[in-house]
Amino acid sequence: MEVNQYYSIRQIETNGLVEKNVKDVNASIFTKDSKVYFFEPMGKKRFRLYSIINERSFFL
Repeated sequence: MEVNQYYSIRQIETNGLVEKNVKDVNASIFTKDSKVYFFEPMGKKRFRLYSIINERSFFL
């Protein structure tokens, strides 16, 4: 997956990403292995990937 590209929820889930419920973050958050993926909703069915960070950094 590449930053600044658009994906459907199906594409995101097909890549093995698992959605996480988080508070106080205006984004859809998904994890896979040791990475955290931040998606911005772009309408009802599209998401823009805008950041990928290490999971350890996210939960500090």
